[in-house]
Amino acid sequence: MWGTAVVLTAAVVATASPAAAPVKIGLQSVIAPFVLSDHSSGLLVDVLRAAFESQHMAVEFRYLPNARFEDQFRQGLLDVTTSSSPQHSQEGYLGHWPVSHFQNMAITLRSKIPAMSTVADLKKYRVTAFRNAHKVLGPAYIAATADNPNYRETITMPSGALFLDRTDVIISQPDIFLYYLKQQLPQRRNAATELAFHDVLGPGRYYWMRFRTTEQRDAFERGIEQLYTSGEIDRILTRYQRDYGVTRDFFIALDCRFRPQLAPQKCKKLSQEWSSTPQ
Repeated sequence: MWGTAVVLTAAVVATASPAAAPVKIGLQSVIAPFVLSDHSSGLLVDVLRAAFESQHMAVEFRYLPNARFEDQFRQGLLDVTTSSSPQHSQEGYLGHWPVSHFQNMAITLRSKIPAMSTVADLKKYRVTAFRNAHKVLGPAYIAATADNPNYRETITMPSGALFLDRTDVIISQPDIFLYYLKQQLPQRRNAATELAFHDVLGPGRYYWMRFRTTEQRDAFERGIEQLYTSGEIDRILTRYQRDYGVTRDFFIALDCRFRPQLAPQKCKKLSQEWSSTPQ
């Protein structure tokens, strides 16, 4: 009888124990196809969720402008930020390696502008860029676009404008450009073959994640390793490649850590950059 009571008491206590609080992750509001407008999916969203779930940890995504991430983190409203770097003097614990990579390019129709040699070439064309591009792409970009009367920045990427002859060059990360192109001109099924992607805007940016605790950081990094070991990362990427035409470039930093054979030259360069990064 006594043993039965102990078992029943333990069961009641276990049932009453609150579940662990979800890990609160800050994400930029919409940056398709990495964070989609439904606020429940996207390439980055699905990979972060899968990594934590592999460690039996629930997540809660909070969608904010980038400028508010640091304040929310300091106030304890976020457990994880997704756009940090070793140069940021913030609280918490930086991940041991970057997670995402962002490389903007000058995108044109191959039939009209097959080649560009430098960013200064933008002076000659009608250029459409993402909002605040002039703030993040450096002084050479500003010099090339500041006096161009046909330069504009937009909130939503008008990818289809290239094919409608409304602009000559679009400044964008290629996966974002192709996502909006598919939304705007779904009938152009092989549009990517008509495009030229010009790498004239300087090096891309790598983004680290910052965590409130070392336990969260270590669990996430174990989770990412498990996604590569199990092949789940490939299944997620394949789904987004099929639906939106994305490449692996957004996660090149992860590929270089867990599958360097996929891009040996890029990974060699990245390894040199990491060697001087504080861990």
